[in-house]
Amino acid sequence: MTYRTILLHLANDASYKARIAAATDLAGRFKAHVVALYVATPVSMPAAIEGRGASATFIAEATAIAHEKAETIRGECAAACDGANISWEWRVAEGDHLDLLAAQAPYADLAIVSHSKTELIEDRVVFHVPEHLPLVVGCPVVVLPTEGFGRPVGRHVMIAWKPCTEAARAVNLALPLLHDAEKVTAFSVATEEQDKGPAESLAAFLKRHGIEATVVADSSGTQYIGEAILARANEIGADAMVMGAYGHSRLREMVLGGVTRHVLLNAKIPMLLAH
Repeated sequence: MTYRTILLHLANDASYKARIAAATDLAGRFKAHVVALYVATPVSMPAAIEGRGASATFIAEATAIAHEKAETIRGECAAACDGANISWEWRVAEGDHLDLLAAQAPYADLAIVSHSKTELIEDRVVFHVPEHLPLVVGCPVVVLPTEGFGRPVGRHVMIAWKPCTEAARAVNLALPLLHDAEKVTAFSVATEEQDKGPAESLAAFLKRHGIEATVVADSSGTQYIGEAILARANEIGADAMVMGAYGHSRLREMVLGGVTRHVLLNAKIPMLLAH
């Protein structure tokens, strides 16, 4: 198994350069084809915009500006992909970002998006933001932090492990990235009775795939699992995290699991998520 097609989400936002860089890096390593999907419709509205009339006006103006910016972003994508000798294609669409990405995801091995800056809960319901893509697609999704990421993705990968369906699926879909990594750490938040058992079982599974993983467990009994995951990733210097995406696709933003939501909001490194 490897990644042969990478779906790249592009838009007129502040983080698109980081997504292009991540896509070209990963495509070069896996000899993958990049499908650059540029969505001209704005992801979300600023908090100052109120009322349906104002919202419609903002969306129309922002969409027109995005179309004007499309050729510039296409040129940057072309320079990055052609310069790295990567095959790629360019597509432009309008509509809900999540729906458009979900329609293309069945034909991709990996998708790349950025965490959005949407703050208002109303906007999160109306403008489904891309970081919730893992809940509605079958392929793994790399979510870059809001401020971007200036290094290659996945040289030291930490797996946030829990023996459950979502985490197991994330690990299986991350196997190409784990094979390519220089270091892999299997981390679990366990009770004292469990100790390192779950993480050690995962390490044994990975070893049969030719992947050596260092086992680390937090058996302090902390109730703040999300904080423990982020703290350990920072402590060991991980530059990517593999994690199951917990939640339900109904009203996607409203029902993300608490740990998933906390880690997504606060992670400073890319995350490979699968549901």
